[in-house]
Amino acid sequence: YKERRYKALEEMALMVAEKVAGTGRPITLEPMDPAERRVVHLALADHPRVTTESFGEGSDRRVTIRPRKA
Repeated sequence: YKERRYKALEEMALMVAEKVAGTGRPITLEPMDPAERRVVHLALADHPRVTTESFGEGSDRRVTIRPRKA
């Protein structure tokens, strides 16, 4: 189950990253556990046009995908 979930998260992160890169507007994802947030951060770590950031407290922590500053 975890492997499928992580693969789906990677694919979703890449799709959202392309949307963010195209529109220039940040997108905040739903709350995730630490392992899932890590998958998103790692999937987009080397992306040239977006960056990721976690915020929130406890079980309500979320990942925001933002366009990179020029």
